[in-house]
Amino acid sequence: MNPVEALAVFAEGKRTRKLAGILRRVMNQSGVEGFQFTYEDDFLEWSKAVAVGPEMPLTERSFFSPLLFPSFRDRIPSKENPAYSEYCAATGIEVEEKDPLVLLATIGKRGPSCFVFEPLIQDSFKAGDAIAFRKSLELSLREFGRLFDFAPYTIQKIEAGKASGRDVLKRMEIYAKFPEVAWFEMNRNRAFIHTRLWKRLSSLYKDVRLQEKHRK
Repeated sequence: MNPVEALAVFAEGKRTRKLAGILRRVMNQSGVEGFQFTYEDDFLEWSKAVAVGPEMPLTERSFFSPLLFPSFRDRIPSKENPAYSEYCAATGIEVEEKDPLVLLATIGKRGPSCFVFEPLIQDSFKAGDAIAFRKSLELSLREFGRLFDFAPYTIQKIEAGKASGRDVLKRMEIYAKFPEVAWFEMNRNRAFIHTRLWKRLSSLYKDVRLQEKHRK
């Protein structure tokens, strides 16, 4: 299995699956290597949220430990378990595998709690890309929010690095990479912005408008 740098931790019920937070391999400000778990803002505000473990209460957002947190470590079966080799074979890893994130993503993926672990695919669209996209359109936070149905405060927090905003960044990446989708969304919300601004945006998306005209 390829190296795993982070895990997405989901709270899964009979009909729901909600992202609780992200477990990452990090180095803290003191240069100490370890693990960081960070709750998602949406999860902390969820009425059904429960703590991932007693050492990670919902009263705080982020936690660091030089060793894997006990609540995660307990999900990895002991090598003394007679069925350990079978677990490894079933999930496609070697019995000698020692990487705790790999073990959590495979033989520790599901356990007695409601939490499920998935290897995290590295997001390519970052806060810096979000800033660049907004500025390329020469839009203020308020204007950008109105055109793309984002809360300006949420965008501000993401750009400042105070919130992960993964779902928002995913949507924004689509708008940045697919101009026709961005134009469709802006066109739906054009009534909320000034006429002069809309004319400028129309000029920026001239090629998209021409393509639409040819299709018709």
